Amino acid sequence: MNRKIVLYCLAGLLVIGAVVFFLLPKTIGVTIPAKSSYAPTFKDWSIHFSETMNPNTFTRNTVTVLNQNNEKVDVTFKWNKDHTILTLKAPEYGYQIDHTYMITVSGAVETANGNALNDSFSYSFTAVAELPTIKDKEQLVTLLQERMKNQKKWLGRLEHGITMERSQSDQAKNTAEKGAPSSTTNVQVKGVDEGDIIKTDGDYIYFSRGTDVIIAKAAKKSSKILGKIAMQNFHPTELYLHDDLLIMIGSSSKLSHKPSAPSTEVKRAVIPQDRTTTLIYDVADPKHPKKIRELTMDGSLISSRKTDGYLYLIASQHPPIRLMNKKSPNSRELRPQIKDTAVSNKNHPLSFDRMHFFPESQDESFLLLGSINLKNPGKKADITAYLGTSSEVYMSRDSLYLAANRFRKDFSQDKKRSELAIARPPVDTEISKFNIEDGNISYHASTVVEGRLINQFAMDERDGVFRVATTKGSAWNDDTPSTNNLYTFDKQMNPLGELTGLAKDERIYSVRFMDEVAYMVTFKKTDPLFVIDLKNPKKPTVLGKLKLPGFSNYLHPLDDDHLIGFGQNTKLVQSENGLEPRVQIDGLKISVFDVSNPAKPKEEYSKIIGEGHSYTEVNYDHHALYKHPENPIFGFPATIYDSKTIHKGDASYQNDSLAFSGLFLYRITPDNGIQLKDSITQQKKSDYNRYKKWNHEIKRMVSAGDMIYIFSPSTMRVYNISEENIIQTIQLPASNLK
Repeated sequence: MNRKIVLYCLAGLLVIGAVVFFLLPKTIGVTIPAKSSYAPTFKDWSIHFSETMNPNTFTRNTVTVLNQNNEKVDVTFKWNKDHTILTLKAPEYGYQIDHTYMITVSGAVETANGNALNDSFSYSFTAVAELPTIKDKEQLVTLLQERMKNQKKWLGRLEHGITMERSQSDQAKNTAEKGAPSSTTNVQVKGVDEGDIIKTDGDYIYFSRGTDVIIAKAAKKSSKILGKIAMQNFHPTELYLHDDLLIMIGSSSKLSHKPSAPSTEVKRAVIPQDRTTTLIYDVADPKHPKKIRELTMDGSLISSRKTDGYLYLIASQHPPIRLMNKKSPNSRELRPQIKDTAVSNKNHPLSFDRMHFFPESQDESFLLLGSINLKNPGKKADITAYLGTSSEVYMSRDSLYLAANRFRKDFSQDKKRSELAIARPPVDTEISKFNIEDGNISYHASTVVEGRLINQFAMDERDGVFRVATTKGSAWNDDTPSTNNLYTFDKQMNPLGELTGLAKDERIYSVRFMDEVAYMVTFKKTDPLFVIDLKNPKKPTVLGKLKLPGFSNYLHPLDDDHLIGFGQNTKLVQSENGLEPRVQIDGLKISVFDVSNPAKPKEEYSKIIGEGHSYTEVNYDHHALYKHPENPIFGFPATIYDSKTIHKGDASYQNDSLAFSGLFLYRITPDNGIQLKDSITQQKKSDYNRYKKWNHEIKRMVSAGDMIYIFSPSTMRVYNISEENIIQTIQLPASNLK
């Protein structure tokens, strides 16, 4: 009996406790994401609430921004759809530089259910014109430790939940000035060259195999290999040509020491650290290239560009803060190390006056921006570091835009949404604009857009207007259905217009901006091609759309009224147990879209190549697409599979077998469509049932006159375009690659 009485008492106490809990006032969460004591003069502040609020209770008296003279600043309010985020738009002329401001939300504001906030919320900041400079090592250590702590707290929950989508890499090429008309690297912006593994000036060809660079003479039947450039511990991944200069950009490594487990003796383990190295060779005599310059800086290469005689480098470096002795924080150099042989053959840390930090970023890595004057290769490189990061790069002749993912750490205090955030955290994109002038890179402004970018082609600039396309949410999660958006900004990165909510439950697969029109491909089961009018940047408008099977990973302009789409064909396969049909990849697809009538775009021609998971590098690297400089001939490497359905018992699955590995040449025109000109392979058919030999895999092709020069890691082949045959095959020197 006594036991029953105790149990009844405990149950009663639990009931009383529950009643008291529900009767107590509920705490309403209020926060400003990525708070910072410093902010740009035109910053819009977003205040996040854990519950839906009543906008009518938010007035000029309950929400204020006061300057240091305790005067109200004229800001405007903007709510999101569910009234959980209030954005305070910056004053028309911005905040005053070096002035301190106080944001206050009164405790009198209410939720949609009528509950008062009770406690007021306040936050102060100082407006800055430029990004703050890191003053000294003490401040650097503090910034890194704070960010590392925040990252550890957040990433610890997300470690097994984030799925990042592959993005395309970057690249371009200058027009040849000598020899026969030669092909150039396929680039995004005319006049802005991008690095690739192959370059030619029409007379000579330079081809990187990742361990060395082959130098070849382009001379039809008399073509030959002149030699190769190889350096120990250097892996070239991008090449450029500028006059008589060959620029090789790649990775090298240096040895660093990491403390081992605690013991009576101090032991240190040697670990490699990535470095970005740029080597410049004088190739006026290609038979005897001469190294004239080296620039090495800590970190991994993100991308590079070349325009108006300057080479621009973008790299990311993680300072060794985790290797630092906690008891002696000053025992280790945390600044990026630089070696520029224009001034010294020794490494030296970047000076603090060249180091800045993005106040709102929580990233603990350095973004390094460097430029080299190719018109004066002996001049010191201009290098600046920013405590922040970047994932995608877009560059015009005057501006550099860097995009970085920003995970919303304060997504919600609601349990269901928090669990969802851990599985696939909501992502916004922070875009920073830098001005470019004669090799000088200076920070200009930043903005944040909802969603993530697919690749560099999601960004564009025209007549001072910046345009960007994003996907918000997940196409495969019913709790956060995806939508696709397009935003426009002025020169100060202030918002001009937006087009949101396109193609619910789908995501962007490709984007192409052309003058005053944007073309956007989204996909989940079918491929909608959207045609978006951007004549009025304040009001982007959908003019028309087209739905068809498959999707385009890359869009390429054919002429003013036609686009070529390179991507995958798809088919719907019926699922068992009454489930929805599933989408299955079924070969490569080339499409020619007629957009002469923007309201009614149509697929005028299409070509399916292979079956199953056939693929081409063009789908994720636009540099792999070859275009003849004068004729409508396009080429690309591809791997083609045959696919069969195998039935075993109750199970069915697709079995892909290699059918072809090589390159395709197509003549593509608006009048005659997609016509196969030739297919070329170096793989023996006897290998198809076993494996594809990597050293026979065709990587790139370039042309000079009526010849196409085709490169794999093992051979160079000369193809006569008019005769449609291989006229010469040359074995390349042995590679150091194991």
